[in-house]
Amino acid sequence: MENKRAYSRALRLLSARAYSEEEIREKIADEASDSETEQIIFECRKKNYLNDESLAERLIEKHLLKSRGLHYILSILKKRKVRKDVIDSVKENFDFKREFLEAEKFFMKNRKKKKLSSLFFSLKTRGFSYPTLNRLMNIHRNPDE
Repeated sequence: MENKRAYSRALRLLSARAYSEEEIREKIADEASDSETEQIIFECRKKNYLNDESLAERLIEKHLLKSRGLHYILSILKKRKVRKDVIDSVKENFDFKREFLEAEKFFMKNRKKKKLSSLFFSLKTRGFSYPTLNRLMNIHRNPDE
């Protein structure tokens, strides 16, 4: 490793929390040349300290448990600068059954506190997909409305 200082900084950062490749690239850019940065990224990937796929999986799980949907999760992945190919893979392989179950759990927990329209607005702002919202609406639609 040519630039031990930048490598040490990358390891120190990664020991505190998970970062995307691009986030680490930006953090060590002032201490290393482009080729040194790529070498550090390669080493961290090789040792599995840096893995955009596992970061995406952890973020998906974390936000689904917080009653957040696909669109919210995608915005978080973009904000965290996860690689585009990983984001595309998330879009293609997203578990819509799980998203529906989390949306329904949120719906059932809050249905006595809020009006139906307010509940669906809350679900929409939490990033749930339109197929999930439509399915939930068809199941729980009030026949009087």
